[in-house]
Amino acid sequence: MKIIIAPDSFKGSLSAVQVCDIIGARLSETFPGAEIVKIPIADGGEGTLDCFAEIVNGERIACEVTGPNFRKVAAEYLLCGDLAVIESAQANGLPLANPKSAKDTTTYGVGELIAHASDNGAQKFIIGIGGSATNDGGCGMAAALGTRFLDKNGKEFVPVGASLCDIAEIEFGEKYDITVLCDVTNPLCGENGAAYVYARQKGATDDEIKMLDSGLKHLSNVLGRYGINISDMRGAGAAGGMGAGFSAFTGAELKRGIDTVLDLINFDSLAESADFIITGEGALDSQSFSGKVIDGIISRSHSAPVLAAVGISKIENPSDYGLTAVFESNENHLPFEQVLPRAQEDLAACAGKLAQFIKSF
Repeated sequence: MKIIIAPDSFKGSLSAVQVCDIIGARLSETFPGAEIVKIPIADGGEGTLDCFAEIVNGERIACEVTGPNFRKVAAEYLLCGDLAVIESAQANGLPLANPKSAKDTTTYGVGELIAHASDNGAQKFIIGIGGSATNDGGCGMAAALGTRFLDKNGKEFVPVGASLCDIAEIEFGEKYDITVLCDVTNPLCGENGAAYVYARQKGATDDEIKMLDSGLKHLSNVLGRYGINISDMRGAGAAGGMGAGFSAFTGAELKRGIDTVLDLINFDSLAESADFIITGEGALDSQSFSGKVIDGIISRSHSAPVLAAVGISKIENPSDYGLTAVFESNENHLPFEQVLPRAQEDLAACAGKLAQFIKSF
């Protein structure tokens, strides 16, 4: 029997590597002779660097970069020959922001990560942009890579969310071979855009959200003068508009993160011979099937039954979504703070039920 374990992290509690190990241990106890293939997955958000470290042979490189509040922070990236894997949240992640302020934070450190990797020989980049504290349209990142932003008086500055409307001219830097892992499809502006959907969790008030959206619209209009149209681009609103910034300023290609990861590990060939595939994440809901890890696994399961081990599930009929069965580690839907201390034990118990299901399948 061959069983593939390919989960996302349980956000805030267990990494994808931990989830693989916990489920794998219980399956090995139940099926001693089975081939257990553990593939920790990330789609550009939390845990992307750790995920890639498990599936490619690379070296972790430490460096110091500018954090979201313009203070220096320790960061790292993965260097695999001429390929660098970067998790942008290392430089502009929400946990680094103190205080949280979508209007005043910067992606400058993300550009510094790219520059550092380039100086170390990287020519190609895979960059996950989830979990950001910023809403600067990627302008800080671009400034760190040589793009110059000028105000109406010709003075150079590094835009943040609050000063996007001050951009009058842009002098573009060089392009890079970058693939951006993007797990959302939000446009740059409007009611479904970066500011209105995500800025509140980054500390923005209602008035600031309106201001931030206006700033992103202004950025889009200025870029339009240079023949760059990002207004309708899927994923442009990811990470406070950094999706748009990567495309406009570096020539990056935005891809669904899960597809990029599955292609890299040649998941299709693994799945073709699998008897069962186990995936999972912290909270399973309708959004899980819109380009997220579970959605990608199901779409490439090659008819193998797909089981999900999750923290909590908010869907009623798993089969409607392509899942054979769902198992919850937090069956009573208790508050996160209450179950966090025993997250590993609860998942192990959940994995035991999953193993018994496979045994009786």
